[in-house]
Amino acid sequence: MQRLFSPVFEQYNLLQHPFYLAWNEGKLTKEQMAIYATEYGSFIKLISKGWQAAGEQAIAKEEEEHYTLWKNFAESLDIKNTGPTISQVNELVSSVKNCFGSYAGALGALYAFEVQQPATATSKLEGLKKHYSTWHADETYFTIHQADFQEPALLEEKINLLSKEEKLAAALACEKTCSLLWNALTGIMEHNGVPCLN
Repeated sequence: MQRLFSPVFEQYNLLQHPFYLAWNEGKLTKEQMAIYATEYGSFIKLISKGWQAAGEQAIAKEEEEHYTLWKNFAESLDIKNTGPTISQVNELVSSVKNCFGSYAGALGALYAFEVQQPATATSKLEGLKKHYSTWHADETYFTIHQADFQEPALLEEKINLLSKEEKLAAALACEKTCSLLWNALTGIMEHNGVPCLN
């Protein structure tokens, strides 16, 4: 797994994306964060479907509840979660749906997100507390996920049990999803009128 997956996360380390860096530095406006919340929510909504495809119904049910927490975050920024309008976000959603059509693809696509989520949730939570506390944004989603290491560990166990061909399929799904997650953040940033040079 290390050989297949590590280079992908070095290339697409979401913590290094300019949008998340701007978040952590207190440079986002409330409108910019609200656009992120509603656009990215269309991806968060899919996570439960991925866990269903991975054969984990209990986690899938939990992820449905987590999507409700994400909607609470979005609505606390005075916006309703209406679905994606940015092309890169639409591409992410479409690709992830396709990945969730197979067991190996679901594992790889989920891993792309879940393995990075504790770090990104921690960073976003710190940013909310340090720079945006006057907005009174609902922080529950990020609080829950900042120490969620169990899900990526479970995915690693499942991926390690795959055949060589399935491992490759999972790795390709992971790489594709990592790339599209990065691109989605770029699209969100540029939609906000901020050129993204990375």
